[in-house]
Order: sequence, then structure tokens, then C-alpha cells
Amino acid sequence: MANSISAAPSVLSAGVLSALKNKLPVLSGISSIFSARPGSTGMSITVPLIGTSTATAFSTGGYLTQDDASISQAVVSLTQYKISSRFTPSNLKDYGADFFVNNFVQTASIGLAQKVMDVINTQVTAANYSVSSTSGTELSYLELCAIQKTLDDAKAPSPRYAVLNSAYISGLRQDTTIVGNNVLGASIIRDGDLGVIAGARIYQFANLATNSENLAGWVAGPDAIAFASALPDSMDIPGFEVSNATDADTGLGVQVLVGMEQSGFLNVTATLMFGAAVGRATSLVRLKTA
Repeated sequence: MANSISAAPSVLSAGVLSALKNKLPVLSGISSIFSARPGSTGMSITVPLIGTSTATAFSTGGYLTQDDASISQAVVSLTQYKISSRFTPSNLKDYGADFFVNNFVQTASIGLAQKVMDVINTQVTAANYSVSSTSGTELSYLELCAIQKTLDDAKAPSPRYAVLNSAYISGLRQDTTIVGNNVLGASIIRDGDLGVIAGARIYQFANLATNSENLAGWVAGPDAIAFASALPDSMDIPGFEVSNATDADTGLGVQVLVGMEQSGFLNVTATLMFGAAVGRATSLVRLKTA
């Protein structure tokens, strides 16, 4: 790495993207479109939602008779979010460039990941998803099985996932049905990672908002929520360098700008442009404490 942080925008963008991807594994379970087309706030992306299909008897209509899964779509409006840090020349001299690179990567990835989850969390309301289950202060394995049956009856597709607050995660980690299992229990006791329980991949969101509806989490199929992201248009700011990093697996992209302000401060900004929208309402069950 170069000695100056201002010479490493590509290192910063790659670092922020890598850390951000690791903090957002839930995106792998959500209907997502990561566009390669640059844009700006207000840009709309259409996300297709494909449900399940039912086989029918072959008849005179032959192959022309459609038995396709129900296909719908959600339009997602994107907003550009940023995390900016400012450093003085004496900061760089006293602490070194590597310290600020590592510090900014963690600060930016944590802040942007939190915003992604906040925006997704905002969609999960009674107005958008009418089906709910009241589990009290803790969630049990048997309750999770019952919720999965509700989604089965609604023909929600798989793979399914659950986003839970810390109290519900703690309850599952202590559920004797789970931790008493010779294989699964040993892993949970050692690592704390619940993995897949009752057919749903479990994710923890410690800052999950209740949405003023006693929300403690949700269990859903991949078509319940639509998510979209795109790289923002590159800004031409004199004295600033721009670097884009795009994940080869998902297409998720982050932009980093690095430059010296007229005040003498070094400005480092990471931006992520994304949005979320309601998908198929019957593919999600809200979990409530009361």
C-alpha cells in the first residue's frame, strides 16, 4: 500500500466492499438486482418476483398451455447514502495512513450495512405484510416450525430466512430442542451461529426496529422483499479521485472519493446507492412480542 491515504482510493473501495458484503449475508436470501448502470438518487429499478407453479395434466393445448410460476415485479427507488471522514495532515503524520485506511473501512462498512438493514426493516409493517405471529419475549423452535407451516400454506418459495432481534436469537440459542441436538447443538455452543433452523437461515439484527408494532423479526421467502442497488454517477470534483468496487458474485457496488478540501482536511467518502420495496406480501410472517 502507498504511504499516502490519498493515493489509495481503490484500496479503500475494495476494503469497504469486502467488509460490507460480509456484514450483509441476508441479501443472498432476498430478491435483488444489482445494476451496472450508474445513476443518482431517485433512479428506479424493477425487480422481478417469481413464485411457485403447479403442474397440470397434458391436454390438447400441449406445450402452449402455461403453467408458469406467477411472475410479478416490484419497483425500487434508489437513494444514495454516504459515510464521510475528515483527517488533518497531522493526523496522518501522527498515526500513519494504514491506521486511517483500516479505521475508515470498518466505520464505513458498519454504517452502510446498518442503513441497508434499516431500510429493509422499514418495509416490514402490518400495512405491508398482514400475517403475523406473536411469540412473546422469546422465540422457540416449535414456534418457528409453526411459522414455516404458515409460509408453506401460502406457497412461499425457498430458500427462506429469518431476521431476528437479539432476544429471539438468545432464546433459540438456549432452546433445548436445538442445543440438545448432538451435531447442531455442539456447533451453536461453540460458535453461536444458529445456521439453518427449521428450514430458515437465521440472521441477527441487533438494532431491529419495532416499527411501533412490537416487531421482533420476520421469516420470509426470497420474493417477500425486493432490493436493488447501483453505482452512483462518478462525481467530477477537482482534486478528488474516485474509485468504484463491484463484487463479482453479487454485483453490489461501492464508490469511494478521496481528496483534499480547501480547508486542508483530507476527505474520504464511501457511497452506496440502494433501495428496498415490498414484494409478495404472503411470503413473509412478522414476529411480534405482543
